[in-house]
Amino acid sequence: MPELDQIAEQPPTERSGVDPTLAKRRPRTVSGGMWGVAEIVTVSVAAAALLLSLLLYLLVVVPSNRELQQNRAEADRLEAEAITARSRYGEITSTQDQVSKLLVSADDFETRFLPAAANGRSALYQRINGLIAAYGLTNTTGPDYQPLETIDQAQKNQSETERGRERFRSLFPGVYITMTLEGSYQNLRRFIREVETGNEFISISSVELAPSENSEKSKDNSQDGRSAAGPQSEIPAAKGGVMIDPTTGFPVAVQPQTGSSAPARQQGKTRGEVVALRLEMAAYFRRPNFTPMAPAATGQ
Repeated sequence: MPELDQIAEQPPTERSGVDPTLAKRRPRTVSGGMWGVAEIVTVSVAAAALLLSLLLYLLVVVPSNRELQQNRAEADRLEAEAITARSRYGEITSTQDQVSKLLVSADDFETRFLPAAANGRSALYQRINGLIAAYGLTNTTGPDYQPLETIDQAQKNQSETERGRERFRSLFPGVYITMTLEGSYQNLRRFIREVETGNEFISISSVELAPSENSEKSKDNSQDGRSAAGPQSEIPAAKGGVMIDPTTGFPVAVQPQTGSSAPARQQGKTRGEVVALRLEMAAYFRRPNFTPMAPAATGQ
């Protein structure tokens, strides 16, 4: 194939009118893809700005929000305390006004609720004795009345009983009362309620309930009498062959096998039984040299 070799070896013919150095003088540019210098700078600045924003949010915004929530909670608490103080003490404008209101309140309490000592003692004695008689109670011990001096008076050489009453002393004179009463549980409750709701200013310090010794002795005596009378008199027969319990007065059922009896109804430990009540209380009266420390409020 010599002809083909000759055609391939022939140099290419130059185009007419074309500068042979044009290809060499053309500028050559190498494409670096989408990340040029400008793009890299822009993305770096954006990433730095995003990182700075994140740091500002974590270091500034989050603590500020937390502090704001704490301040709001503290403000709500202070507002609640202020509302409570207003409801309890009223609108406090100045210290002098508040002191005047407290003095008027103390004077009003002593005038309205504390009777004079001379009249209050006799009225208290009559009221207690009247309540004891009204509810059918038995006064086994007392009432024992011991005076209570004001707390600003020094007392020396006190007995053990007086030292026990020391905690009931106050700015007002009073009397310490101890008594032991016996009666039914319901009447004792009514007696205590009447004492608490009376016009006198009385503070009950101790209430003790115990079975009455007199009732226990009477029960023992009745049981001894029944045992001495024999089994025939212990459960007498009533009309119709029904057995009656002499202690309760209620019919009982007799078991034919053993002949023992069981009461038809059992009473409680306190219902209908005699109970002993030991009561300790303190009553207070108006000071003998009482004079109002502040003028009465006008407009009342």
